[in-house]
Amino acid sequence: MAGEGHQQTGSDGLDRAKRWLDYSTRVATIYTNTDKVLKDLLHFRWPHGGQEFSFDLGGKLRGGDLHDKSFMAEVKAYKYEMDSPKEYREFVAECYVAFQEKPDRCDNLIWLSWAPFQAQNWHRHRNAESIRRHLLHADNVYRVFGTTSADEAKGKLDEQVIYELTKRLWLLTLCDEQENLVITSAHYRQLMAFMGIEEESR
Repeated sequence: MAGEGHQQTGSDGLDRAKRWLDYSTRVATIYTNTDKVLKDLLHFRWPHGGQEFSFDLGGKLRGGDLHDKSFMAEVKAYKYEMDSPKEYREFVAECYVAFQEKPDRCDNLIWLSWAPFQAQNWHRHRNAESIRRHLLHADNVYRVFGTTSADEAKGKLDEQVIYELTKRLWLLTLCDEQENLVITSAHYRQLMAFMGIEEESR
């Protein structure tokens, strides 16, 4: 079934993204939206309409300027663009809502995919104008602002949140080859042991 294939692709992508982030050695804690204990940390509710949404991954980073900073991530293991523009538009709206509700979980908001989209505008995907456009799109305007009028919603935009998102959004694009250019499993275990870090959560 097509739906089952899509679900399997999503599950596979989640596992691959989690492994890649782990093996970067910059992730102190990581959990998914299916983990029994911590999954609620990734769940939010649209302000209007009552529907819930969730991010795929979350956790805490380690080292350098990112030390102890939180992150949440959306994972798209697509082989080509597919419906990434629409899903990224929804992701931006989710980030806006999540930051308004729980800014402490939103230090870094990561779109992690295996295929870029709208490459001619890639450098604009995180700017304030693009964020405003996504928020005011017909797909998002009611569930975020409670109105179907983009003009009315403009008056409700929180420009401070938009500014914060321009600094916190990440767009990471992996490829199959890049996944192999990380530390090996054996060396990862040795490094974790050297750092005195338990691997029980991995």
